[in-house]
Amino acid sequence: METVKLPNGVDMPSVGSYVDAVKENNNNAKISFVAESNWKGGTKAEVNVKEFYADGSPASRPGRQFKFNVTEPSQLGGADDAPNPVELLAGALCGCLTAGIATNSAMFGTELEKLNVKVKVDFNLMGVLGLDRSVNNGAQGLHYTVTLKGKASKEALQRTKETLDRKSAILNTLRNPLNITTEFIVEE
Repeated sequence: METVKLPNGVDMPSVGSYVDAVKENNNNAKISFVAESNWKGGTKAEVNVKEFYADGSPASRPGRQFKFNVTEPSQLGGADDAPNPVELLAGALCGCLTAGIATNSAMFGTELEKLNVKVKVDFNLMGVLGLDRSVNNGAQGLHYTVTLKGKASKEALQRTKETLDRKSAILNTLRNPLNITTEFIVEE
C-alpha cells in the first residue's frame, strides 16, 4: 500500500473531504464541541471529552474519549497536580494556533521545521479573592509569541502566522463577544 505524504504531518485529504462535505451542505460547518466535568473533591475536576457534533448529529469517530484533570495551585486551594482552568485556556489557544499554522503552511506549500507557540495570560486576582470588587475577575491581558522555522521565505512564514491571527477559532472566541446561556439543575 502506498504511503501518502502529509505536508507538515497534516491530514490534508481529510481536510479536503470535510471542505467538500461543507460545500455540499453548509450545515455541516455548524459544529458543537462538548466537555463535561465531575467534581473529584477540593478544587479538582475530571473533565471528559467525547463526541462532537456537526449539524446536531454525532460527527466524531466511535469510541472517542479523552479525560484530563483540572485543579488549582495550592495558593488557590488546590493540590497543584494538574493544570488550572486558565492554563488550559492558554493551552487551548496554543493548540489552536499550532494546528492552524501547520495546516495553513501545508495549504500554502510551506514546509515547517519548527513551530512553537507560547501564550501568557495576565490576571489581577484582587477581584477573584474578594479583596477589591472594582477589579475585573477576567483576564487583564493575553500575549502570544509564535516562533517558526521552515524552508520558506520570512514573508511566507509570516503569512501563515498572520492568517491565523485572523482565523483562529479560539483566538476569535476570546476576542469577540460571545452569547452565553446557562441552566441550573438541583438533584433531589
